[in-house]
Parts: sequence; structure tokens; C-alpha cells
Amino acid sequence: MKKVDNLELDCVVGGDSISGTVINAFANVIKLLMDAGKSVGSAIRRVAEGNLCPLD
Repeated sequence: MKKVDNLELDCVVGGDSISGTVINAFANVIKLLMDAGKSVGSAIRRVAEGNLCPLD
């Protein structure tokens, strides 16, 4: 393995790509929003149809 001196280390540029962790977090947020929308839509439908469970 080649030894790298300080001058060469100054020229090293990091990556600008999106990591898998960021993509996974974004996908989880999308799933969360979809599940929340499904739950809200279901609740609205049940209220409109009168299919609520009694709270006795």
C-alpha cells in the first residue's frame, strides 16, 4: 500500500452521493405518511357510514 503524504491528503475529495441510509430513511418516511393517510381515510369513511364502535 502506498503511503500518502499531507499534500496528497489535501487533494482528496469526499463523495457527494446519497448514501443507502438516507434513501432508507426517506422510504420509511414515505411509508409512514402512506399509513397515516390510510388510517385517516379509513376513519373518515367509518364516520361517514356510521360504522363506529360504541363506547359503552
